[in-house]
Amino acid sequence: MRLQTKNGYPEVVLASKCETSFFYTTADWLRHEIGISFCNKEKQNEMIYWQFCFGEGIAVLKYDPSLGISLCPAEFGRATTEEKAAFKMLMDTMKRC
Repeated sequence: MRLQTKNGYPEVVLASKCETSFFYTTADWLRHEIGISFCNKEKQNEMIYWQFCFGEGIAVLKYDPSLGISLCPAEFGRATTEEKAAFKMLMDTMKRC
């Protein structure tokens, strides 16, 4: 996991360039290990965006074939303090798993 700030919002890169199948493996891990339930699944061209609730916020598991798999708050740069806190809580939970 690598935390970076991109366009003013926190983003955690879980895997650099990888195959789409690894995105689905990652989503399954999040479901089974952390209990995440994806509520909004979108696919545009080869990019995938799956939203889920965690704490008081909504996060996105993203896949971009040229960049890899990452997690970020759903509101990106407009995320509220509560949403950013929920995202931090998610990252802390993932580190313990």
